[in-house]
Amino acid sequence: MYTILRTLYNATKPVAQRAAFHLLAQRQTPNLLPVTNVVVTQSYGFKVKAMLKKRCKDCYFVKRENRLFVICNTHPRHKQMQLVKKEKYTWILSHATQGKIRPW
Repeated sequence: MYTILRTLYNATKPVAQRAAFHLLAQRQTPNLLPVTNVVVTQSYGFKVKAMLKKRCKDCYFVKRENRLFVICNTHPRHKQMQLVKKEKYTWILSHATQGKIRPW
């Protein structure tokens, strides 16, 4: 059954296309580069915390883009970033702004 379907499929293709595919299938590719192992060093990201602490004597504070960071050159795992709330969660809502019907 499979061979019949394969024959019908090949019969519907143009002869030039079948010949080109056949030539590409037989071509060996000695020009490809050998696969090399890639060495990846793991780098730690920042821990996001509400309360930052220095964890060793080499940790220091840095302020960038209105956010406080703890950087440590000795132990990269000590890196921390201050949690900044989204603006919509810092709004102060009064009783006048929470009603369904606006007086104006």
